[in-house]
Amino acid sequence: MGHRVDIYARITVPKEEEGIFRIPIPPVPLLGVWMNLYMMLFSSLDQYDVIFPQSAFNCLFLDKTRCIPFIHTLFEVEHFTRWRFWKYAITPLEKYALKNIRGSIVLDDKTLKNLTREYHMLGAKILKVNNGVDYTLFSPSPQEGNESFVILSAGRFIPRKRFDLLIKSFASFVELHRDATLVIAGDGPLKADLHELAHRLHVKDNVLFPGMVDESALLELYRAASIFVLPSIAEGMPMVVLEAQACALPVVLAGFETARDLVIEGETGYIVRGTDPKTWAGVFTRFYEQPDLIRSMGKRARSRIESEFCWPMVAKKIYNHFQDILTKSSNT
Repeated sequence: MGHRVDIYARITVPKEEEGIFRIPIPPVPLLGVWMNLYMMLFSSLDQYDVIFPQSAFNCLFLDKTRCIPFIHTLFEVEHFTRWRFWKYAITPLEKYALKNIRGSIVLDDKTLKNLTREYHMLGAKILKVNNGVDYTLFSPSPQEGNESFVILSAGRFIPRKRFDLLIKSFASFVELHRDATLVIAGDGPLKADLHELAHRLHVKDNVLFPGMVDESALLELYRAASIFVLPSIAEGMPMVVLEAQACALPVVLAGFETARDLVIEGETGYIVRGTDPKTWAGVFTRFYEQPDLIRSMGKRARSRIESEFCWPMVAKKIYNHFQDILTKSSNT
C-alpha cells in the first residue's frame, strides 16, 4: 500500500537498510521498562504515524496518541512463577500504559473481556482479529500420507504447556499401539524432566525430541504427522495450531479458553477437558482406528484456515483499524 514499516526488536538480525533495528537490551527483570526507555531516548519515533507495540506493557513510555498495541496476551495469562517478586508490578503498569490509549488489537475473547472489565478500555477501541497463516507455505505434502501414526506437538518446555501430560497420555495409548510415534519439537527448562519421564514410562523409543527446529524443518514435521496435539493450560492463538491445520492436520487441544476459536469440535479436531491420560489416549485411538477421520477433519481444517486465517484478510482489518483511528485523531 506504499507505506513504510520499520521493525525494532531485541532478538533479531539488524538490517537497517531494510528497516530492521536491534534494541541492545540484555535479558533483565522488567525488560519491557528498559526497552521502552531505550525506544523513547534513542529512536526517532516522531517520524511514525503509528507505533505498534506487541504487548500492553510496551506502551508504557510511548506516545499514547500514536500507540496502537497488539495485545497477544495479558501478563497474568502467561506468567505463573511466584518467586519473581517484580511480577506484581506488571499488571498495574499495564493498566497505566493503556490509560487513554486510542485503540488496540487482540486475538481472543478473554483478552478483550479483560481489557474492558479490568482495564476499563472501551470495546469500540478494540479490534479482535485472528492470527494469519501463510497457507501457501504451510500446506499438505504433495505425496500420499505416511502409513505410520505420528502424533506431533511443539512449543517451549515449560509447565504451562503440560508436555508431561502428553507423554503420560501417549504412554497409555501406545500400550495397545506399539507402532505409533510421538514427536515433541522444542526446548526449555523442562527438557531433562521430559526425557526422564519418557524413559520411566518405557516409551523412550517411541518418543522423539528433535529440539528447536526452523520453519522448513517444522513444515516437514507437520507433513509427516497424523494429528497435532497441544495440552496447554492457557494459550492465546498459537501459530503452531494454525500451521498444523494449514497442513491438513486435525488438532487435539486442551480446554483452554481460546481453544474454541482454534478448532470446530468434531469437525476439525477435538477439545479434551481434564487431565486423565486415558481420556486423551481415547481420542488418539479414535484417530488411529479411523484413518478416514484424519483425512476428512484435516481437509476441513485446511479449508477453514484458507477462509478465516489468511494474511491478506487479517492485514486489511488491521490497516483499516489504523486508518479509522488516525482519521478520528485528525478530526479532533
